[in-house]
Amino acid sequence: MKIRKICWVSLVFALMCAPLVFAQTTKPDPGNFDRFIAQVYTGEGSRMITPDSRRYVFMKDFLENRISFISSDKDKLAAGNYKKLSQVPLFDLYNKGLMRDASFDPTTFNPFKYQLGFYEPETQVFHVDGTDYLIVIQPQESRKDR
Repeated sequence: MKIRKICWVSLVFALMCAPLVFAQTTKPDPGNFDRFIAQVYTGEGSRMITPDSRRYVFMKDFLENRISFISSDKDKLAAGNYKKLSQVPLFDLYNKGLMRDASFDPTTFNPFKYQLGFYEPETQVFHVDGTDYLIVIQPQESRKDR
C-alpha cells in the first residue's frame, strides 16, 4: 500500500512538472492541406493526387498525424546533431518554381515542398536554420501494426 501511494505521488508530481521539462509542440493546420498539395503538385502532378487516391490519403495522414514542430532552447539544439532544413533538397519535380521559405512559421510551413523522408523507418528530426524549431517526422505504421 505504501509503494502504491509513493508511485501515485510521483506520477502526479511528474505530470505537474511535465510542461516545464518538455518543449512546446505544434502541429500543422490540416486546413492548409489542399493548398499545400496544389503548391507542390502542379501540371501532371495534380492528376497524381486526387481525393480518391491512396497517395492523397497517405499525405493527409502524414500532415495530420506524423509531423510536428518542436520549439526547443538553443542549448539543446546546439548539443544535438540534427540535419538542417537548408540541407534538404526541394521536391520540385512538378513545380520548378518552388522556393525555400524565407522565414519559418509552423502554421504555414509546407512540408511537401521538401524531401523530408516520409517513408523512413525511423523518426526523422531536422533543425530549421536560424530558429529554435525542430521538425519531427514519425515513421509510417507498417501494415502489420494496424
